[in-house]
Amino acid sequence: MMKKILIFSILVILTSGAHAQQESQFTNFMHNFLQLNPAYAGVREVPSFTLLHRNQWIGFNGAPVSQVLSFNSPFFNKRVGFGFTVFHRTAGITSNWSGTMAYSYDLRITKDLSLRLGLQGSFRYLGVDFSDPDVILRDADDPSAANGNEMDRYTGNFGAGMFASYKQFFIGLSVPHLFPNEIGFNQNNFLITAEEKPHFYAMTGITFPVSDKISLRPTVLAKYVQNAPFDADVNLSVLFGKEVTVGASYRLGGTGSGESADLLLFYQLNTKFGAGLAYDFSLGDLSRQNSGSFEAIIRYDIRSDREDLTNPRFF
Repeated sequence: MMKKILIFSILVILTSGAHAQQESQFTNFMHNFLQLNPAYAGVREVPSFTLLHRNQWIGFNGAPVSQVLSFNSPFFNKRVGFGFTVFHRTAGITSNWSGTMAYSYDLRITKDLSLRLGLQGSFRYLGVDFSDPDVILRDADDPSAANGNEMDRYTGNFGAGMFASYKQFFIGLSVPHLFPNEIGFNQNNFLITAEEKPHFYAMTGITFPVSDKISLRPTVLAKYVQNAPFDADVNLSVLFGKEVTVGASYRLGGTGSGESADLLLFYQLNTKFGAGLAYDFSLGDLSRQNSGSFEAIIRYDIRSDREDLTNPRFF
């Protein structure tokens, strides 16, 4: 019970006026760019499904559990991209559902230089179950939970991004949700208790060979929210041919030593199907309260088995 009270307190802090990181993060971010950047739609040049599952802070009762399903594809031709994502997260007594539709257009500067611009619309549901029997209110007069029942809120938003690539190098900038949204449950219409803030993302990476069968791929994802500390994921992966990718990441944040150190493994079974796992070793004070975080990913590309039609991109 005490752990559930603690996670509820953390959630209250994260959605309060101190504008902390509010959007979910995934260790497999390099396979999940569409959720962060609408301009990524169509980049792989084939219809592609991705399913991600994340268990955060294993052993911590009420810790976040997230799933995201995404699809992106060229639309009519390779210069137009289309995509959608469906996201779900539970954390303590909260439940969050969101869906997005993305559109991108490739300006195609040269044969090898691509510059995509993207837009997206999103819809979000946020629910809080104050009727949970394990919840103990610190303030019995809190108007947000006075009735002791479920409360929910629906919001909409728009986002934009750009994604440029040259051969095996890429760079992207995005704001998935451009406009602030009130997400608090205070029934006083003149008092905003919690507000969703725009999150700014920058992503970059490059794949270069070190031998005939081995390549290196460093990737960085930087995140910024107004009045919150700068955050970033830094990854270095080793690619063995087109089948196996082994990587390690470091996530900034946490208390001094960073938030986590991560290990990743991805296996491309054939030209269509790939799957991977990731494990985060928690750092800082929170490491004593959990056994790390776990992710699983499945990706399926709808493509021809002909070798000459196999997409050469690694991102």
